[in-house]
Amino acid sequence: MRTPFILALGTTMALLVFACKKTEEAPTNLTATVTALSCSTVVFSSTATANVAYNGTATLPYTGGNAQAYLAGAAIASSGVTGLTATLVAGTLANGAGSLTFNVAGTPSAEGTASFAISFGGQTCAIALSVAKASSTTDCGTATGLQKVVCLAETFKATLTATQLATLQLSYSKADAVKWSNLPQALTQTKRVGLALSGLSATQLTAFKALLAAAMGTSSNEGYAEALAILAADDYLSVNGGGSTYGSGNYYVAFLGTPSTTGLWEFQYGGHHIALSNTYNGGKLVGATPSFRAVEPFAPFSQNSVNYEPLGQEREALAAMLTGFSDAELTSAKLTTTYSDILLGPGKDGQFPTTRAGLKASSLSASKKALVLAAIKTYVNDIDDENAATILAKYTAELDDTYIAYSGTTAMETKNDYVRIDGPNIWIEYSTQGGIVIRSANHPHSVWRDRSGDYGGN
Repeated sequence: MRTPFILALGTTMALLVFACKKTEEAPTNLTATVTALSCSTVVFSSTATANVAYNGTATLPYTGGNAQAYLAGAAIASSGVTGLTATLVAGTLANGAGSLTFNVAGTPSAEGTASFAISFGGQTCAIALSVAKASSTTDCGTATGLQKVVCLAETFKATLTATQLATLQLSYSKADAVKWSNLPQALTQTKRVGLALSGLSATQLTAFKALLAAAMGTSSNEGYAEALAILAADDYLSVNGGGSTYGSGNYYVAFLGTPSTTGLWEFQYGGHHIALSNTYNGGKLVGATPSFRAVEPFAPFSQNSVNYEPLGQEREALAAMLTGFSDAELTSAKLTTTYSDILLGPGKDGQFPTTRAGLKASSLSASKKALVLAAIKTYVNDIDDENAATILAKYTAELDDTYIAYSGTTAMETKNDYVRIDGPNIWIEYSTQGGIVIRSANHPHSVWRDRSGDYGGN
């Protein structure tokens, strides 16, 4: 039998250590130790920009690991450029060389270098994140909400050539708004409009990512962080059998209509496995759907020494919702049809079923309704935090008239596992299907739509 106790290490983290009985003939007081930390070769998952919310990871190599487990650490505040924290993710050391992962989050206060004092396994060093200055951060740093989105959109435009700007900035039209797909650009007949990320310089890409971060949520592994993870997944496919058809450069951004705090326009961004369709009008967000998300590989993967699992939270929340139902409730929710993909994917606008099927949420207990809302949040939280709260309040008010239905298993990871949440406005689908590039594993497709809000109601 092993008795756990906590041993403080430095000022940044605590380690779980096991003391063994003498009869087990195991060493006692085993602590996670390394012989060296390589702070000079730390890898950050994305660039940081002053006064722009940052969510990323830092991967710190080490040598001489002793194969012991360690707990998550306390948040380490940045020095130099303040406003960021780095938090060690729990794990187990390799027997030799490996890497530690830190979640880095916050809003850097200025351009320069954000330093984090790391103490782990008997070693100390400092890791440094460069924080870039962009005209957007100086000009837009005090702006909030839609004003900030528009300010960052204009700053991004200012980095472009005349040719690039003409490709990015289009008149608003529903014909262009519907040009999104779950396929890579090379494989879809309905080609996306706008600028490909592959054509952007480093400065232009930084300005674009600042805009994307402002338009999306800040929750862990949701919103902007999830968007970056999906880009990483496409890069993974590119080097693991997909070739040039896949990759983060094959994603596109367009402004349909001129960004403003008064008029009608859409911030459109997408590529294989993501579609962002934020429509603004009259000084507010009037539609955040269709919002498509998918990922291959679905299992946790590493790209450029950073670990990712986009859509893992969606699957877990949907599975928790279903497994929380009683046998009788699951029977009511069960569909007789087998679904190999979502119903309302690209090109299926407005084709909502006229009759709702499944289990009506009004019959659920308060705790089970909370599970439904938790699943909904993993979709709504992809947009900026303020608007996400407003939309979630609407869906919460309509929850009693919302239906949950599924087919396949409740785990949502076996081929043909399918679930939907269908309410007066909300429509969410999640479908598990076979692999395309990685044939040996399944991957999900998922969509969030709104019966009255798709394309801002246009």
